[in-house]
Amino acid sequence: MYESSERENSPWITLDLEGWAPLTEGRAPVQYRKKAILFHQEDAADAVFIVKSGRLRITSYQEDGAEKQLYIAEKGAMVGESSCLTGAAHQFSAVAIVDSLVWKVPAAELREAMERDWQLTQRVISLLCRKHDVFYQQILDLSFKQATHRIASQLLNLCRQYGKEHEKGVRISIHFTQQDIAGIVNASRVTVGNVFNMFIDQGLLAREGKYFILTDPEAMRRLCGG
Repeated sequence: MYESSERENSPWITLDLEGWAPLTEGRAPVQYRKKAILFHQEDAADAVFIVKSGRLRITSYQEDGAEKQLYIAEKGAMVGESSCLTGAAHQFSAVAIVDSLVWKVPAAELREAMERDWQLTQRVISLLCRKHDVFYQQILDLSFKQATHRIASQLLNLCRQYGKEHEKGVRISIHFTQQDIAGIVNASRVTVGNVFNMFIDQGLLAREGKYFILTDPEAMRRLCGG
């Protein structure tokens, strides 16, 4: 099962690896280098992918070239399960953000394992529900929140999920780019950069090397309306 509470709406999805043992035991992971494509949108869904280590970007593209980043698959996340279960083509593309080790499980084996193992079936259903929560929250944010609030919300998500206590506040312990945030909140990289600079000027955000520090998470939360 996935962790509940505030993390349910975070597009950075991570799960424990043990729950995927029926699919991964005895199976060697495949290494995907940074920027390697696991599958393209509209490809036939013949396998699911489970992240052992690294990070994948899941993105949907439009005919005019516009793109919408849907979520980031972290350690333990499964990708492509909905298309494998329905028999439809992939509705998005998956690319490695960093060098990643990923288990590739044929769709037929996933379905057979789910028929045998109710706990595994529950885990897949829970993951699908979590992704639904992520997409639903993105729809609400895009409909009702300004870009500044959407960006602040994603910084808080990262803070809750990867935050480490720091003398200046809470440091986000993973590296991410402004383009990563821009893709999720449906804003330009320039807009995200301007908002980051505004947060830094207001004393809400600081940078230490390649890491960001939320110097006042409570104030950031108030900015998002609680």
